[in-house]
Amino acid sequence: MHDVVVECPVRLTEANRDELRLLYADLRDHYARRDARDGTRTTLHFVWSGVLDAELFGATYADQRHVFAGSRPVLNSAGNGLQETNRWLSASPQPNGASLRT
Repeated sequence: MHDVVVECPVRLTEANRDELRLLYADLRDHYARRDARDGTRTTLHFVWSGVLDAELFGATYADQRHVFAGSRPVLNSAGNGLQETNRWLSASPQPNGASLRT
């Protein structure tokens, strides 16, 4: 089995949080089927753009933990010159949600 990393550029707003939950579920299902077929293990790397509100990011991070539930590695980072943050969903939950600082 070989590892594959797929970058997913995304922008987080209050208005698109529900859409992101649907996207997470679609990605989970798609890559579960593809990985089983191809003998790969895909890591999803969400590259966030724009201004990230810590509370909203913590909420969508919790959504990711719920949807992916350890089914695959998921990495989050902020792009466009923002502070870099890496979060693996297999890590312990952070108190009061996920912080942008690691």
